[in-house]
Amino acid sequence: MTQIAYPHFVAGGETWTADRIFVCSGADFETLYPELYANSGITKVKLQMMRTIPQPNDWRIGASLCGGLTLTHYSSFAHCPSLAALKTRIEAETPHFPKWGIHVMMSQNASGELVLGDSHEYGLTPDPFDRSEVNQYVLDYLKKFAQVPSFAIAETWHGIYAKLPGKTELIAEPEPGVTVVNALSGAGMTLSFGLAEAVMQRSK
Repeated sequence: MTQIAYPHFVAGGETWTADRIFVCSGADFETLYPELYANSGITKVKLQMMRTIPQPNDWRIGASLCGGLTLTHYSSFAHCPSLAALKTRIEAETPHFPKWGIHVMMSQNASGELVLGDSHEYGLTPDPFDRSEVNQYVLDYLKKFAQVPSFAIAETWHGIYAKLPGKTELIAEPEPGVTVVNALSGAGMTLSFGLAEAVMQRSK
């Protein structure tokens, strides 16, 4: 979608008509309603990920794993009384972890590959180039608490998502008949279906 003049919008070079228009543009803040995004406090998050080769002999990890760094990343752990001391120690001993927003998790897909990550770089203009040292930080930390047959890396990549600090989503109506839904952060796959139902019910 590249242009909106309700009830019409342009997508794929064609003009369409709709009773309701929902803009779910992810990390694209520039094409539609840039002033709304500029005033919202929304930002972008770049995260680096890795995937190993399939583990030999049908080896399975079972449950997903994470390390102590994850306690510093998710707000669910904010009530822990020892969290401040943990953050202070990490900052003093391994400042590269908070610098690059690193916490380490590992899970396995149906093909037997291990999916590893990740880092978090915040800003409206994320660096398009990945940092090999960030991936190495993740691997070095992971090897301290996990033993697997092979850490041979088959692929690396990065993703970019929208985040509104302090909130779980951005919902706005920039003009009658148009609703912007964005900034589910890294929880989009978890929250999107429930949020879509709630937004649709509200817009009836």
